[in-house]
Amino acid sequence: MLPQISLSVAHSSEILRAGMIAIAASEGFVIAGSHGDAESAIAGIVASKPVVALIDGGFVSPVDGFEVARRVKAGASGVRLVITSPSADTTHQARARAAGAVNCIPESGTALELVAAIRNAAADQAPLAHEPFALVGARLAATSADGADRHLTLRERQVLRHLAYGLSNDEIAASLGIGLETVKTHIHKLLRKMSMRDRTQVAVWAVKNGVV
Repeated sequence: MLPQISLSVAHSSEILRAGMIAIAASEGFVIAGSHGDAESAIAGIVASKPVVALIDGGFVSPVDGFEVARRVKAGASGVRLVITSPSADTTHQARARAAGAVNCIPESGTALELVAAIRNAAADQAPLAHEPFALVGARLAATSADGADRHLTLRERQVLRHLAYGLSNDEIAASLGIGLETVKTHIHKLLRKMSMRDRTQVAVWAVKNGVV
């Protein structure tokens, strides 16, 4: 018999939250918590410390889903976080990685995919190489110097890719494990090298040149 997996579900939509809980319960997961807002999700997940927590990437201001994930990770580092996204947006995949999630799955997926994501997270199994979360991660960590951004240093290329996915300076720092001031320095240098005014120009250039 497989060991039981405790699960918390945090989602702003009551219908989607109930659906996820019903699917998980039918597969034998132990429901450790159900949360409909960001603040109760943070407090509840940190207190109960389930094996896996499903967190709505669509939580909105003042605390979004990625900030929920960051705070949960800070308060209960052993919890495996799976963020659910209302779309297959690659920016959500990148932001989820920066927040410490082990996967980010679209809400348009199937029940089988949801269950597989929970089980894989509990078993510390990374998403398959062809899945969106893994693909974005590979691009963010790429060390190749043969692309259109080859005139930049390795770290500048990595920062460039994070910018192209729309990550904030804080998220870039968390993703790369470097300080905020270091991120700002890299951005300043790559803007100067590329003769560009701002991060929006950089992001557009990266997309057009196939960097991301």
